[in-house]
Amino acid sequence: MKKITFLFLLCFGRLAVKAQIPQPDPDTTAKHFLIVASIKNLQEVSAGEQALQKAKQPEVRAFAQMMIQDHGQSEQQLLALAKRRGISLPPAATGGIKPDRLLAGAANFDSAYVHAMSAGHGNTVQMFGNYATTGKDPAVRVWAQQVLPILKMHLEHIKTIEKQLK
Repeated sequence: MKKITFLFLLCFGRLAVKAQIPQPDPDTTAKHFLIVASIKNLQEVSAGEQALQKAKQPEVRAFAQMMIQDHGQSEQQLLALAKRRGISLPPAATGGIKPDRLLAGAANFDSAYVHAMSAGHGNTVQMFGNYATTGKDPAVRVWAQQVLPILKMHLEHIKTIEKQLK
């Protein structure tokens, strides 16, 4: 009898626990991706503006200008896509990105900026690559596929600059 009661409680407990686990909203993945992508765009633009003011190397300044242009354009596309898809992004993801204080205080700004761009773009390429292949929202997945080659080009470009500075 104890075994039957134990088995009953074990099975019933499993069902109760399973019922309490919230099921993911299919749009959550697209929304989360767009929030993170927006923040990354704004960070790249902000860091690029900072680099235009502080960088000494012409190739670093040229890369910064490219970041402002490309990520600014990407942000406009992202906001239009989110609007078309009915995805509302929180204000923290669409504005108010402050310049990176670590970059501002770096003894060798060019080196710090290049290192940050290299690491950041590596992470961003991976994130966009994942969504481009496994994303649930087809329109957002297509946009990720369109932006991914630009991000890969940025990564290659900054890696080349990184080698030149060493």
